[in-house]
Amino acid sequence: MIYGFLFLFSYAKDIGFLRYMYERKNINQLLTVELIFIILASLIVYTNQPLNWIVALVMIFHVFGVVWLVAFPDSFYSMYEESMSIDPGTMESMSGWILIAFGVFVYLSRIII
Repeated sequence: MIYGFLFLFSYAKDIGFLRYMYERKNINQLLTVELIFIILASLIVYTNQPLNWIVALVMIFHVFGVVWLVAFPDSFYSMYEESMSIDPGTMESMSGWILIAFGVFVYLSRIII
């Protein structure tokens, strides 16, 4: 959720954090952030009983993204460049709102389960 607010703040201030994170030269920073989220999500998934399937689903999406980025970086970055060619501002704002929505689902997952 904080990540989503960071995207929206950087979009409002015209900094472009999303564009910075997804540049090809910043692949190590992107992988570091993704691995931190995977580790935190796995701690939540494996220590909570019953299994928190919403957090597990978000973790699987992050794992899929990391595997795709490591195995097929050209495909990953071509998809990113196509999506940013439409309207970078809308894409950055939409990414922020999607991350905030996932954060809300995770916070409410104890109620939903």
